[in-house]
Amino acid sequence: MTLGQRIGQYRRKLSISQEELGGRLGVSRQAVSKWETDAATPDMENLLALARIFGVSVAELTATPESSAPEAEKTEPNPPSPGRRGPKAWVVVLLGVVVLVLLAAAGVGFVWSNLRSSSEKPASQEEAPDLPETDFLLQWQGENGTEWLALGEQSSFFPFGTSLVLTEAEDVTDDIDMHLTTLHQADCGALQITYLHIGYDPEADPESPEREYITKITTILPEYTTPQSIGVGSTKAEVLEAYGDELVYCLKEEGSDILIQHDYYYAYQTPETFGLSLCLYIKDGLVAGIKLEDMAEFGSEAFLPNNVTRFPLVDGEPDFSQRQEPEREEISDTRQVYIAWNQLVTDNNLSAEERYACRRDVFSLLPDMDWGELGQMGSAENPDDAIFGLMTWLEQQAPYSSAEILWVQMGCAAQGLDGAYAERYADLLARALFSDPFVFARALATEGVAEQTKYLVLLNTAYGTDLYPAELNTALNTLDGYSSAFTDTERAWAELLQLYLVTPANERSELPCTPAGLPE
Repeated sequence: MTLGQRIGQYRRKLSISQEELGGRLGVSRQAVSKWETDAATPDMENLLALARIFGVSVAELTATPESSAPEAEKTEPNPPSPGRRGPKAWVVVLLGVVVLVLLAAAGVGFVWSNLRSSSEKPASQEEAPDLPETDFLLQWQGENGTEWLALGEQSSFFPFGTSLVLTEAEDVTDDIDMHLTTLHQADCGALQITYLHIGYDPEADPESPEREYITKITTILPEYTTPQSIGVGSTKAEVLEAYGDELVYCLKEEGSDILIQHDYYYAYQTPETFGLSLCLYIKDGLVAGIKLEDMAEFGSEAFLPNNVTRFPLVDGEPDFSQRQEPEREEISDTRQVYIAWNQLVTDNNLSAEERYACRRDVFSLLPDMDWGELGQMGSAENPDDAIFGLMTWLEQQAPYSSAEILWVQMGCAAQGLDGAYAERYADLLARALFSDPFVFARALATEGVAEQTKYLVLLNTAYGTDLYPAELNTALNTLDGYSSAFTDTERAWAELLQLYLVTPANERSELPCTPAGLPE
């Protein structure tokens, strides 16, 4: 175990934070963090103070080997004669005190020798440079010892004095609204870095050299830690111990560009570091990902509690007492389908329950949709994109549940479903039939559905299956095999469905619309 690990172990035994320990010693919290990660070594004065606080000797704190006195002989080789006395007790005590003093001196000498020898190491073996006084960096053990990256302007170009290497070519954007500046996305495997490269313009600004500025650092791997020793895998309790109620509790992010699946996340900012932020994503009570980002556009207000999506902490728990529900606009059924569908397609952080709710919204509202309105939600150049995009997605969701098959059937009578849209919807009906012919036939017998809608289902399903003879033959065989499992009403609708499926397209208009028209 290293000296830093022992310092951290003794601190945790006392249940005090790095900040509190630093306060007792008169040093910063970052200094304690450097000691615990072996990025720096406390001097002799601090070693003695640490030993006093922890209630151990310097030798024990530094794991200096102590010489042990020879084990006493079990029998005296020359027992005293009746006329002799053993050494007086005070002499024994005095000798013991002398031995302890000598041992303590030896321990201090050993530590001082180690400190001197470490300062005299050749350049190739020197300790890594001190970490900057900032909360917005990640540190790790690299090829050259402790390495780190912090947000802000860098003293060198990529990889910024570290041993990081690219795992794929950088993504470079040069059309940002900044003179001679390019935006770089650097994937280094374990770390993803976003930085700006600002070129040199001798005419416009001869005083400003070419430089680079890190705006974002992210990771989902455990070997990278903050100055507070928090990394992926740290517990919620450890996070709260390190940062306390300075954190802001944030509801989980939505969208396709989230760092990692999470239940919620903590955000940390300080007014002194305008715009710099730290986000710790929590999944099942553990840190799942870390994001450092320069939020200069929003400044220090980027993560202020708003009681809608961000809440203050009180004694380590989010304070929902002032919670406000976000304003909700009145939206149509078509708009609700569009929103739910887009969430399913683009949001990588939906829970199983949320995915189920969105899928249910899409299918259950198919009968109430206006497909013309949906087309207006697509791009102006290609209004059909939204319509055919949704139909493609619906086809990809097979196999369907019993309720979903019924909703697909009822959806064939929705407003605006004509022409090319109706033909594409016929393919969806065929897909639903092939998914489960038995359930499809039973759904036709559902009470409360208009007979005109059922007639459209028969016509359009038959039209859609014409292009899939092999699948159609399998569906017909399945219906024959399940004939005895139908009720009388269900069997009648199954027979009518089979009749439509085997009748040529140009003769279907002469078929009965309901089972009542079937011959006895």
